[in-house]
Amino acid sequence: MAADTAAESSGLRQRVLAAVVFVPVILLLVEGASWGLFLLVLAVAVRCSWEYHHILEEAGYRPIRLPGSLLVLGLCSYFWRQGTGDDLAALLMAAILLVVVWALFQGTERYAANAFLTLGGVFFFGVLGSAPLLLFQAAGRGEEAHHLVAVLFLCIWLTDSGAYFSGRFWGRVKLAPAISPNKTRIGCIGGIIGSALPLPLGFLLPSFSTASLLGLLLVVGIGAQVGDLVESAFKRDMGIKDAPMLIPGHGGLLDRFDSYFLAFPLAYLYVDVLAVFS
Repeated sequence: MAADTAAESSGLRQRVLAAVVFVPVILLLVEGASWGLFLLVLAVAVRCSWEYHHILEEAGYRPIRLPGSLLVLGLCSYFWRQGTGDDLAALLMAAILLVVVWALFQGTERYAANAFLTLGGVFFFGVLGSAPLLLFQAAGRGEEAHHLVAVLFLCIWLTDSGAYFSGRFWGRVKLAPAISPNKTRIGCIGGIIGSALPLPLGFLLPSFSTASLLGLLLVVGIGAQVGDLVESAFKRDMGIKDAPMLIPGHGGLLDRFDSYFLAFPLAYLYVDVLAVFS
């Protein structure tokens, strides 16, 4: 019992310290010059791609790390400059060809797994990881675009906090014990409630009605929690507890930004389907 209490206290301290480190930096980058957002997305996508390859290697695979990470960097740069341009299909074809040919130089042992796990990382981190850039462009690259990305980051953080604290104090029934034993159904509900808390900031986003903004926040909140489960399932499948450590005691960047890779793509799809900025 004492050990559990100590572990919970340690987890809380880690969350507070992570917030102190990451929140001001991220908000400054997002709300500052547009290149700040680009550098943030680039750093998150490429670092998480590197951690992904490291986890694969720990599990006995041989991913094509350098081309994979460079392709992630290239996709992020492309989306920043071109959006979803006409030559995107050609770029993706070139990425696929590069990986499947490069993998041949590593031999035939687990060839398919090594090649297609690398490709999966390219698409996951390069395409899904670029969603904030596409969202920024869809919103016009102006003041509202900066505010939109910042509000969605805030939504993700409040989802995580709402899920953590409600699950810690009231959670009993497990949400998905085979994937993440610490997640509870009450925590999931608390996370969804937390995701709606940025709604009063709607005055920063004049293109959204109250209803459409609430819908966006709830979609992002649900996506954030699913993203957390996706990363947990991946690590459990690989037999790894945490991504390679970036900050001592806090795991890797992939552990901190797991929600990001589903929440922002869902936000982009939501805005695109509703044609909010058309």
